[in-house]
Amino acid sequence: MSINELQDEVIAEFSDFDDWMDRYQLLIDLGNEQEPLDEKYKTEQNLIEGCQSRVWLQADDVDGKIVFNAESDALIVKGIIDQSPFGTYAR
Repeated sequence: MSINELQDEVIAEFSDFDDWMDRYQLLIDLGNEQEPLDEKYKTEQNLIEGCQSRVWLQADDVDGKIVFNAESDALIVKGIIDQSPFGTYAR
């Protein structure tokens, strides 16, 4: 799936909700469903600086492709990660 198709899918999913609180709840639900990042990747080297919440990003070479995995300690941020290419490509 292309990045544009992923973007259109996210827009369509959030467009189903008129109320911002429902959109926040969707992000929280998505964050709760996200697979946790392996503890061995939760290092200072993988910690993204400048975020208010803690966010770890791990990149691995898998069969010649870069595969990203990410996690946050904040549920809304975890939901955003799930909807980003990092979350999508990590599946």
